[in-house]
Amino acid sequence: MLHNIVLHDHILDKWKWLLDPIHGYSAKGAYHFLTSVDGPLERGLFDDVWHKQVLLKVSIFSWRLLRNRLPTKDNLVQRQILHNDDNVCVGGCGFVETADHLLFSCDIFGSVWFLVLQWLGLYFVAPCGSRDHLLQLGHLTGLPRCSHSFLWIIWLIYVWVIWKEQNNQVFNQKVADSQSIADRVKLLIFPVATLSSGSLLLLVIMTGGCTLCLVWML
Repeated sequence: MLHNIVLHDHILDKWKWLLDPIHGYSAKGAYHFLTSVDGPLERGLFDDVWHKQVLLKVSIFSWRLLRNRLPTKDNLVQRQILHNDDNVCVGGCGFVETADHLLFSCDIFGSVWFLVLQWLGLYFVAPCGSRDHLLQLGHLTGLPRCSHSFLWIIWLIYVWVIWKEQNNQVFNQKVADSQSIADRVKLLIFPVATLSSGSLLLLVIMTGGCTLCLVWML
């Protein structure tokens, strides 16, 4: 990076905003850049992660996930932080650890998603990519439109829990099975489920309309 750089003792260092070298950095310019690099569909997809019923750190994490900016092993190898051979998934499945693999295809962590879908009573063939995965889940046919927002929340909670469990295994050497991880996802979903009519409607669908089961879940 410094191959063609010439240093001068009489010139002070200064920051330069490459998007606008004349006027410098501005929040408006940065926002315009971040919202104009993708097509209309992807911009709408990124908007879905900013939900008032989800913690800000979860939305920021999901935003980084959709842009493939998480410190997964494949990205760390690309940045030369890890060795080329140190890219195997932490779940022990033997595949290269990418964000999409870790969250949706891994034998340990990815299988949690199928347990969550089974609990919700939803069955469909989900894509392996995080963007397509969120897009398909948020537009499932056969469900009332008011429940789509709740499905997005479930997706945001799911990816956050998986990432936390992955970090817990890497840094604390604590290994959890798929069912216990799925139970943690459910526990985080319940408080949100009582805040909107769409969430309650989906819970009614999950319980088959049984009033006693619905009261027990709430």
